[in-house]
Amino acid sequence: MNSIDKIFNRYPNVQTKSNEPNNPQIILTNQEAVFYQLVQFFNQPETFQFSLNMIHDHLRDEDLLFAIEVIIEFFQKDTKHVKGVSQTFYDQHLLREQILGQKGFSERVEEKIEGIKFKPSMVNIYWNRPNSGRIPNADLIIDGTPYWKEETVDSFIEKERNYREEKKRRRMEKER
Repeated sequence: MNSIDKIFNRYPNVQTKSNEPNNPQIILTNQEAVFYQLVQFFNQPETFQFSLNMIHDHLRDEDLLFAIEVIIEFFQKDTKHVKGVSQTFYDQHLLREQILGQKGFSERVEEKIEGIKFKPSMVNIYWNRPNSGRIPNADLIIDGTPYWKEETVDSFIEKERNYREEKKRRRMEKER
């Protein structure tokens, strides 16, 4: 699967617009419009220009990381711009490292701890609260937006489970 196919799989509306570019009834979100422009560039890089400002201005969290991923894949796998490298940076580092934004962080916590409500807005609040210590420090910050390695979030989940179990145990002891 090439980088364009990955975009189409994730954003089917972009594929529809690519197939019918002059159809005014196909409306794209800002995020989809960025990926539409990226597809145009991938298809004809000598004709279409793509500005990284679009990524900066319109993409966040998983969409931002996905855009970086498909750009790297395009240059390393879909073009001949990277030659003579047996294992690419993309294969070696990015595919092995699962990076989560605020939405991915909250979804993983909700998935792993039964009955917990942990919304992206909570991650944002805790992240922006100085010295709260409620969530771990980000492993990566891009333009002020925090991202965490999957293992960092898993470590947080384990600590959160222990904290909740201890809190429940203390409450039960008080009730006796």
